[in-house]
Amino acid sequence: MGFHTIKNAARAAILLGLGLAAGLAQAQPADSLYNTPVGVTPTSHEVYGLHMMVFYWCVGIGVVVFGVMIIALFKFRRSKGAQAANFHDSTFLEIAWTIVPVIILVAMAIPAAKTLVRMADASDPDMSIKITGYQWKWQYDYLQDGFSFFSMLAKTSDEASQLDSGIDPKSVDNYLRDVDHPLVVPTGEKIRLLLTSDDVIHSWWMPDFGGKTDANPGFVNLTWIKVEEPGVYRGACAELCGRWHGFMPIVVVAKSPEDYAKWVGAMKAAGGKYVSPYDGSLEDNGSPVVFGATSYNDVMGTPAGAPVPAGTTVSTPVLDKAPARTPAAPPAPAWDMATAMDKGKQVYAANCASCHMPDGKGNPALGAKPIAGSPIANGPLALHLQTVMKGKGIMPAWQNMLSDADLAAVITFERNSFGNHKGDLVRPDDVKAAR
Repeated sequence: MGFHTIKNAARAAILLGLGLAAGLAQAQPADSLYNTPVGVTPTSHEVYGLHMMVFYWCVGIGVVVFGVMIIALFKFRRSKGAQAANFHDSTFLEIAWTIVPVIILVAMAIPAAKTLVRMADASDPDMSIKITGYQWKWQYDYLQDGFSFFSMLAKTSDEASQLDSGIDPKSVDNYLRDVDHPLVVPTGEKIRLLLTSDDVIHSWWMPDFGGKTDANPGFVNLTWIKVEEPGVYRGACAELCGRWHGFMPIVVVAKSPEDYAKWVGAMKAAGGKYVSPYDGSLEDNGSPVVFGATSYNDVMGTPAGAPVPAGTTVSTPVLDKAPARTPAAPPAPAWDMATAMDKGKQVYAANCASCHMPDGKGNPALGAKPIAGSPIANGPLALHLQTVMKGKGIMPAWQNMLSDADLAAVITFERNSFGNHKGDLVRPDDVKAAR
């Protein structure tokens, strides 16, 4: 087989590959079940375009290579009297199969590098949100507006996931893909996300936004989004962060700037309760909205009131001092056993029952010990307080996730339920003193 024959075959294969690629490009829908999502951010559009470009390159290369092989197998087979060509010591081929792959890689690397640079450019945002990962929930700090809340698995999914719940998960809308408190963002504005973690490595992954960013303890990673279309978008933690990793969904509700401003106003007027972005209803499930949230300086590890680090310009005012991490509202004046037990039952159901079970008998499969008859719940109050606040074993530290009132209520509930009868009434001031 001579060089002219190979050249002709290669030319035919290239034309065939380009024709097939063009056909695929026309047949490829904007979004499908068999491809990555197009997304709703400029970043996602760039990533999708890059993905499709590389895909078509690979299709073309595959067609050329396999086309030449197939043509050679049939046209130059031994039964037709073909004689094997000798390519040994061919300088032309040695140079060609070195230069051509390099050119292809460079052609792919240039647009990929440009996309990565644009993805990393989180400068000049319209607003900033700090995201903290916990086992297994997310905390969102609105640095502009000064409030913070937790987002955790929706109650409907949590109840259906319990052992012997009797609830068919297929009957639950968005099972394991819904949360109680979605992150709400405005459309058309550049939002800088500052990601960190309180315990292990998590990863905030929203496919429609075009990427994921790790949340590492002790570090702050920056990324940004600019959602173009209002809607509800769902993602999940993309890092194997523990045995409940699959129960850590992410939901983002994107609203028009006008509707977003109304939601922020409602949040500030709700007295610490979360305002649903769907229907404006108030929710209070034991994870209150905290005002006086983390400032930009707290996030970046700079002294309070210090200038913002160079190259990380923000349009938000920096708070003068580190704010309190508990709700500003004072505890209810009538703090008696009935009030604490009622509130503690709600907090326990929302935060503790998934591991320790609704009946307090624990879950050996998860390594969650029973509350009923527990030496902690029936032992010294100080040890119980420290265990819940600081965490132990696989149980996370709750001191930053629940208010003083919530902690006092749930500890009171645990010490006086499930057959435990210590009779202790824990007050919010007790928790405050133990912090």
